[in-house]
Amino acid sequence: MTKIVPHVFAEKSAQRRTNLIPFQRVSDRYAGGVANAIEQLVSKSIEVVPEEVQFIDYGRWSADLGPLSSLSVFRLFPLRGQVILHLQASMVDNLINVYFGGALGPEVSRKKDEFRDTELQLIERLAQSLMEQLCHYYAEYDPMESALQRHETNSTYITGFGKNEQVMSQPFQIIMSEDISWKIELLYSKEATESAVEFVLKKSGETPAESDPVWQQQWSHNLQQIHLPLRTILAQPTMRLPELFDLKQGDIIPITPRPKPPLFVANHKFATGTVGEKNGCAAFKIEHIGHGDAR
Repeated sequence: MTKIVPHVFAEKSAQRRTNLIPFQRVSDRYAGGVANAIEQLVSKSIEVVPEEVQFIDYGRWSADLGPLSSLSVFRLFPLRGQVILHLQASMVDNLINVYFGGALGPEVSRKKDEFRDTELQLIERLAQSLMEQLCHYYAEYDPMESALQRHETNSTYITGFGKNEQVMSQPFQIIMSEDISWKIELLYSKEATESAVEFVLKKSGETPAESDPVWQQQWSHNLQQIHLPLRTILAQPTMRLPELFDLKQGDIIPITPRPKPPLFVANHKFATGTVGEKNGCAAFKIEHIGHGDAR
């Protein structure tokens, strides 16, 4: 009888050989940008200390998160993969308090598992400012642009980060006073890490680790076998609850078609366009491609 042996794909080990000095240089310079972004919100001088850039286990990092954390997921173009900006809930609480004229205080005990609207607005404003500053310092190597994909409070809902993967952490300590400080952190997915290494080494004159041709060939082959569902929403009528309960067979619901319906790839908005006809079949014409906002 033929013994069935499971196939094991080749894996990259470039992370173990990665030179993190260029990223530490970016962190050292970026600390000033972090301070500037926060000071614009609170009108108060703060100190930002860059910590060591290192590889960590994503599963362990995720398990150590607090019950409520601000996790803003970004793309840094032209990098591949995703980057998480992690802000502690206690930091958000205090920044909101200071922003509206209050004073810094001890960590607030929270009973809710979500951020309030005002906190989400502050998080988005601060996150956008922090990532713009990061792109500014990466511009030493090449132009870079950030795009917010979504915001989560639980790492369970974030895709693109393998539980057992080694990812790159770029942490900073935010010192507001003698006894009040927090940590913010940039976490690069495995793909984003590999892409960032290529990005900085291309301009720094350092030699990247030798690529694995077998892995590249398998990756390219498997990529061509991936099928993704496409869908579009032509209309989204609304109805009051009593009207919904009164519906019966044969009732007609009036709808107003969207002039520019969205096209979704899986659960992410990919493009907008118009609906028409081609070769006797209904068809969708793409008119604008976005950055894949989550729906």
